[in-house]
Amino acid sequence: MEKIQIEGYTQDEGCYIKNGIKVTDFILGVKKIIFGKEGMCKYKFIVSAEGGRTFERTVTLQQLKRHCFLQELPLFVKEGDAFYQAIYNTVSAIYFTVYDTEYQTERNGLQEVEGRQMYAFTNTSIAADGFHPEIYSGVGHMFIPNVAISQGLAETAEKLFREYNRNPNIFYTLFLHNIMSISNRFFRSIGEPEFMKLTLWIDGQSGSGKTELAKVVGAYTFGDQMLNRELIAATGKRRDALKHLSQSSGSVCILDDVKMERVRDRKNSMRNTVDDLIRSTFRGRMTDTVGTDSEPEWIDACALITGEYLDTCESQNARLIYLKIDGFVDSEENSRALRILSQNPIWLTTVCVGYIQWFLRMMEEISFSELLHGKLGELRKREKMYAGISNAARLNENRHMLDMATILSEMFFREAGMPQGFIECFTKNAKQSVAAVTESTFCLLGGEKMLLFKAIERIFAECNIRVAQYQKEPWKHSEWQYQQEYFWIWKDEDFVWINDYKQSILKGTQHDNEQFDENPCLIIRVDRFDELFRSAVDNLANERQISSEIVDKLLANPLKMLREMQIIYKQYRADSKLGRPAVNYPTYRLTEATDFQYPDDCYCGQDYGNTLHKEVICDLECEPVIQINTGHPCIGILKSRMEDNEPEDTYENVRKWNIRGITPEEAYHTRKAFMNSKSLYRE
Repeated sequence: MEKIQIEGYTQDEGCYIKNGIKVTDFILGVKKIIFGKEGMCKYKFIVSAEGGRTFERTVTLQQLKRHCFLQELPLFVKEGDAFYQAIYNTVSAIYFTVYDTEYQTERNGLQEVEGRQMYAFTNTSIAADGFHPEIYSGVGHMFIPNVAISQGLAETAEKLFREYNRNPNIFYTLFLHNIMSISNRFFRSIGEPEFMKLTLWIDGQSGSGKTELAKVVGAYTFGDQMLNRELIAATGKRRDALKHLSQSSGSVCILDDVKMERVRDRKNSMRNTVDDLIRSTFRGRMTDTVGTDSEPEWIDACALITGEYLDTCESQNARLIYLKIDGFVDSEENSRALRILSQNPIWLTTVCVGYIQWFLRMMEEISFSELLHGKLGELRKREKMYAGISNAARLNENRHMLDMATILSEMFFREAGMPQGFIECFTKNAKQSVAAVTESTFCLLGGEKMLLFKAIERIFAECNIRVAQYQKEPWKHSEWQYQQEYFWIWKDEDFVWINDYKQSILKGTQHDNEQFDENPCLIIRVDRFDELFRSAVDNLANERQISSEIVDKLLANPLKMLREMQIIYKQYRADSKLGRPAVNYPTYRLTEATDFQYPDDCYCGQDYGNTLHKEVICDLECEPVIQINTGHPCIGILKSRMEDNEPEDTYENVRKWNIRGITPEEAYHTRKAFMNSKSLYRE
């Protein structure tokens, strides 16, 4: 910035002179600043005073004419009215070249300035050919240091991802989140206004490293010239959080330290702030005018939240991706990576600045938008990973955003000349991180339980079920009131329904005092349930209601999830821990059946003489059986099937049982132990 020659005054060393008399102890330099689309002008004066002192003042031409704009500064001015009038006359007549002109945009992020597409930040702007400090936004907390473009991109990327590769699932997710924040404005311009706009929630226990991770990897811009990344406290004012978001276009807005407040007003305030942040980020517009003096029409930013997860509402939850990092800093590898990244904050900025320059060059190519539309179409035509559950469309779209960020990053690194080994490693780890974070989000939103519920309903709609008959024991000498064979499980059947378990184990006319459940009891062998469940899941996958990527997860340990959902009972444990879901129960297989006729003089409580009956041989044993909670809503479809389902004499004309294996007495006591050991799992 050259020093200006004021009309009627001459310059000397560090001062202005008139008629041989020193009238100031400073020299002025001036630049013209053009603001926004309207082209409003201001003038920025740099005051170089004696003693090495420097001051800066920005004023409009009217302010320059009416006020002594330097009078509050510790400066010497003789005959001030004449001097200020001379400044006004001189500045009004200056023709400012492009080198003497600055452009201050109204907002941060991607925009057109003087006919060129560029990214504006607080202190500078980035175009395809590099930094342009003469163009800046002046809008807070979005500093880009000039050294970010002077760093060697390839070398810096190698260093950055050497640390990221220590934990790809965490670091890569945050990197892709930054890429999304840079790219989303362009997607809006090509007809995808809500694409690449997501909130990333970092959840974890106290001391897990959430805030440190956000500071080091959360955003590629800085809050000030000292390279501190700015985090807005979630416990602060809602208007501050919204203002921070409105200023974050082209980058990431970080809301730090969300807490489960106990005081109702604080809890509601926190929840409202979080809800507004998620909704505004997704829509790209402020949901409320609170927080800013002049709201931009659009917000092209992503948001990052750290702290305890707060469930707002189902539709809002699907607008975020969820990262759980409990125990993150307990790992030496993670701690080392954080330490190195903290000592080199410029690495992430350098790579992102390089991406911005590449992205701007690509935007100039007409075919680029067609390429992105094609890639996006391919992603959306793929198998719907979350088909068949609530918010499936949003959850799949969230994954498409992360996949697109991976595709763009790979294209950038390839054009930047990164080695093939680097690119292959990046692509592999990026895909792994996307799969991990979307699965984590899926589980957070109850996706696995939704699909498990769907599979259970499918089983109940299609399975065979036998309602146990309370057949009086025909033999006078029997110690049981009912035929116990009706309450055992035949290995070739699905479910057995016992209407009143307490009645089913009564002995003769003696009523035991033990506390048994009088509600209906629905039981099935574990092996048979596993067969039915696998078949139901496979059918849902074939019908594209469940992605093949989810099938293995569902089949891994369904009984554990069924216990947690209280669909099945568990074995009782005195320590209240989650007990085993299966308990031994009498099961049998019929191995032989023969016809026989009772003698005419045979009387066993009924007239069986001259009647053809069956004698069966069965192998009786005990094996693991699970009990379904008949009070659970998922049983509804089964109960509707059973409304007209009366008990049938499954073993019609079977009057003689030849039992092998364990004795009927042992089977009876196993049944008693089965019910005594069952209880619902409770939180």
